[in-house]
Amino acid sequence: MVANKKKGTQKRERFYKKKWRWGRSGRKVSLRMRLMLSYGFMALFLVLSLLIISNIMLEHHFKVYVQQRQEEENQNLVATVLDAFETQGEPSFEFFKQLGKEALKQGIVFMIKDENDKELYCESCSNVSGCEEMHKNMQEMMQKRYPNWEGQYTEKVYPLQKENTFYGSVVLGYYGPFFFHKEDLQFISLVNFVFALVAVILLLVAFLMGSFLADRIAKPLQVVIERTKQLEQQQYVGRIESVSNTKELDQLIKSVNTLGDTLEQQQRVKKMMARDYAHEFRTPLAALQSNLEAMIDGIFDPTKERLESCLTEVLRLSRMSGQIHRIVELENQRVFIQKESFNFTQLLKQTVIALEQEWREKKLQVIVNGKSCGIFADRDQMSQVIMNLLSNAIKYTKENGEIIAKVEERAHQLIFTLQDTGVGMPEEELENIFEYLYRIDNSRTKNTGGSGIGLAVVKSIVIAHGGTIEAKSQLGKGSTFIVRLPKK
Repeated sequence: MVANKKKGTQKRERFYKKKWRWGRSGRKVSLRMRLMLSYGFMALFLVLSLLIISNIMLEHHFKVYVQQRQEEENQNLVATVLDAFETQGEPSFEFFKQLGKEALKQGIVFMIKDENDKELYCESCSNVSGCEEMHKNMQEMMQKRYPNWEGQYTEKVYPLQKENTFYGSVVLGYYGPFFFHKEDLQFISLVNFVFALVAVILLLVAFLMGSFLADRIAKPLQVVIERTKQLEQQQYVGRIESVSNTKELDQLIKSVNTLGDTLEQQQRVKKMMARDYAHEFRTPLAALQSNLEAMIDGIFDPTKERLESCLTEVLRLSRMSGQIHRIVELENQRVFIQKESFNFTQLLKQTVIALEQEWREKKLQVIVNGKSCGIFADRDQMSQVIMNLLSNAIKYTKENGEIIAKVEERAHQLIFTLQDTGVGMPEEELENIFEYLYRIDNSRTKNTGGSGIGLAVVKSIVIAHGGTIEAKSQLGKGSTFIVRLPKK
């Protein structure tokens, strides 16, 4: 018994778990469907609200109209009797009887009294069954339309008097405060039917418009989703060509395209890095291997010169390893800042002096312009920024060229500009030069000994200080680098 009960409990638990999982997955609805349902429910709410308000206002005004019409019919009936008294004296009984039948058809019980309040004719007395049937039909008809309708029989007295002559009075009885004739109820039913038909048409139109608008929004998103799936599978080539009129969607498309371009560039750089460093590591390792094997086999003697040659290759490998470590730091944005106040112009001049041997060997003219400018920043990192930019300028400026360094203050910024008359760069390459390991010309880089991370380091440091850097260049004419840094 206990085992069976335990099995039953386990089955119920599995059933509820499956049902819970199904419920969670079942709640996922597409954006297009959500938008359509949102438009539909909004349209339904508006149409129903309009329908209810219109119906309430219509019935209110129609009740007022019916009461006014009832009063007009009463006045017309009184006017008919008064005209008969003026033209015929006292009308005959047959006249009153005919008039009472016509009034009863309109739901009015007719009674007339003379000037002495003596009853001349009473429809409810002469036609009891007809009046009772009329009252019953009216009550059933009104209660069918308005279940809570509580009408009651009402009598209203109208004097028959013209100028100074008083003929008597007319007593008109009817169900009040209002009642609808059969034609009135048919008119209300027709209006309600038209309202309902219009509501259905409006809802269909709203759903169609909702479907159209949902497609306009969902289709670009679907394209973006497909593109992100491609990026997830490392398919970086390609762009989203569709353009959306919706500002946010257009921004999303541009962001995804930018992301794809960035990932493609990073993939290209990583492949280039793997290729270049594989080649760079292969050469010193091959030299070490051949020298060590020759010394082990006794072909070469382990002389000081040969050991120093091996040490040189080991140091070369160590430098390349350090460059890779620096790339990893840049990739992880591990730039630590220890700010202090110092004179930026003085630091620039010190760096120029430190590199004096290099630029004098190429017979370059280095000019420093600008007044003394202070800044609150990391001194060592600012020194590295100046060193890297100035080293690049020296490397790529031909003999007898010129390098101009300028420091100036604008508002709360320090602006450092470095201009050279070097080989320059193609304009289409400028947006990529700050990517780590990016090199415009591999053959030129080999001649100058560049590693492709100098400018990436500069940009990383400048951004970490809340600044910006931009490059301007013309191929064959030189380059200009502009660094903007907050003074504090």
